[in-house]
Amino acid sequence: MPVYFKYITNRFVIALIVFVIWMAFIDDNSWLYLRNLNRQIETLENKKEFYQEGIKNQKQELKDLKNDEKLKKYAREKLLMKKKGEDIYIIESKNKQ
Repeated sequence: MPVYFKYITNRFVIALIVFVIWMAFIDDNSWLYLRNLNRQIETLENKKEFYQEGIKNQKQELKDLKNDEKLKKYAREKLLMKKKGEDIYIIESKNKQ
């Protein structure tokens, strides 16, 4: 018989192996489950940062629109509004991507 067989058949070693397998894969709070939750948390934190940056930009844009000239510029460029008697030409560029 190999030497390590004596150690592997020890009841404490067997109990330890069963415990480790149970905690890593089978339990409700297993290592796999917690790893997936940590990945979800990281994804949500990244989304949170993205949306907070968007909110910051929108607040700055709203602040800028309080100026009448900038409001007119925004209305003409983004909303395609025009004065009476004006014509609007939309030029689309083809992006090679």
